[in-house]
Amino acid sequence: MDFTFKQIEDDKEWDNYVFTMPNYSFLNSSARYTYNKNVGIETFRYAIFIKDELKGIITGNIGNSKLFGKFLECKHSPMLLDGTKEEWLEVTDFLKNLAKENNCFMLRFSPLLTENELLAEFYEENGFVKAPTHNVDALISQQMDLSKTLEELRREMNKTRRNLLNRLLENKDITVKILTGKEVFDDFARFHDETVKFKGYVDKPTKLLMKELEEQQSRGMCYMITAYYEGKPFSIWQNTVYGENMHLYQAGASTDFRLNNLMVTTLLFWKSLELGKELGLKTYDLFGGVVPNSFENKEHPWRGVSEFKRSLGGTKITYMHSRDYPLNKVKYYLYYIYSTIRTKMKGHTTNW
Repeated sequence: MDFTFKQIEDDKEWDNYVFTMPNYSFLNSSARYTYNKNVGIETFRYAIFIKDELKGIITGNIGNSKLFGKFLECKHSPMLLDGTKEEWLEVTDFLKNLAKENNCFMLRFSPLLTENELLAEFYEENGFVKAPTHNVDALISQQMDLSKTLEELRREMNKTRRNLLNRLLENKDITVKILTGKEVFDDFARFHDETVKFKGYVDKPTKLLMKELEEQQSRGMCYMITAYYEGKPFSIWQNTVYGENMHLYQAGASTDFRLNNLMVTTLLFWKSLELGKELGLKTYDLFGGVVPNSFENKEHPWRGVSEFKRSLGGTKITYMHSRDYPLNKVKYYLYYIYSTIRTKMKGHTTNW
């Protein structure tokens, strides 16, 4: 093969390349690339060509582990159009060199592909290892097909959700607005802090999250689906639109209203579906928080969130397990043991 790996400077040109891929997300977007650069993350994006023919994309960044050092991580990439084993090998060699130049002890692949026999064989034949992590970055997710009618989508919800939606739609004290400006950014930041504290999980620091949302908002990608009670906002779903897809990236709610049992997530979901249909989008992705098939109806940190998302209908999508290529085998072996133990202590599984 004679691949050319070209760094793309123009955002519009880059996003158009991404949109030709069979699957993509806003993690591949110019907005995420710019955000990473602005907050000091070493990030990269390459379009792959044979002569003038686009063959694929690579997006990723250089991460840093306090214990083990630098690693190269490709989020939702690399992606190749009808890639052969020889082409995947050429991409691997390119990224191995990039990783070595940055003193990385490993590189990680996470392409948005469901089970792919050729790629699985390639991984097996070329020394890749299943990453010792749980299904981060929405590699298992619940997705709604927006080509269906709203009535069809409503029927996919379970009976409890449909009944709850009917009651919420009739509640005159609750209104919902869809905002594309920054009107509720301060409210959302506060809700995010309250939600993280209330549920007791670790998330991106709120200041960094808001910087990313500001970048999305400047590009017309950020939609705040905001619920009001007696004129005051109390719950927000933040949806990110990129290409033909909309992703539920973040959500937050006032703790006070939670304690008063004002739970409107089903209504915010429904308003999101209406928005996706209005915008002519293809897919609404609830973006992660869904447990592997083998953990359904079992103890799992995400069990409640997963059951809620599945109750809304749609289809569960499971992309291939992330794969690691060790560059420093001794360091990677120690990392593998540490990460496996850490993941399992949190109640997650490294097999999905």
